[in-house]
Amino acid sequence: MSLGLQRGKVKLVPHDPEWIELFRREAANIKGLLGDRLLGIEQIGSTAVPGLDAKPILDLMVAVESIDEYEGYSVLLRRLGYEFRRDNRKEQEHILCVKGPEENRTHYLKLTTPGSEFWSEHILFRDYLLHHPERLKAYQKLKRDLFDKHAEDKALYTDGKAQFIKETIDLARKELETRK
Repeated sequence: MSLGLQRGKVKLVPHDPEWIELFRREAANIKGLLGDRLLGIEQIGSTAVPGLDAKPILDLMVAVESIDEYEGYSVLLRRLGYEFRRDNRKEQEHILCVKGPEENRTHYLKLTTPGSEFWSEHILFRDYLLHHPERLKAYQKLKRDLFDKHAEDKALYTDGKAQFIKETIDLARKELETRK
């Protein structure tokens, strides 16, 4: 199975074990490019969770000291085919970078800082799904139901997952607190 989806479209495919290897290769390329400026790199999103249907777009989260210097990262990441998509929100905790033409997006790279809420929430969500099969199953069902209703509307599909994601992050935080 390969990566790629037209921008703005929703398509769910069964998890492909190859996605983990594709992440490792892309992470190695990014590490080689950014060197010690790279503070962390994680595979996030549904492609990072075995057993979960996903849009065939690899999601990466890259931690750097400051996203205020994204122009310098932009020059470097362009060498790997990434384009930056920064919106105008002043308190944005990440910058989205995309790879692949609009007809066939293959990668989303989120540039952020390791201490940000954005970083921790993505890790919490992914890890909770990885360790709680019942929650994974519920998310799988929700995604399929939303896909059946909103296959042609990415915004409605995405919005439909928001409450579940928030609840899962809250569950993950509570679980961490009880371990302390």
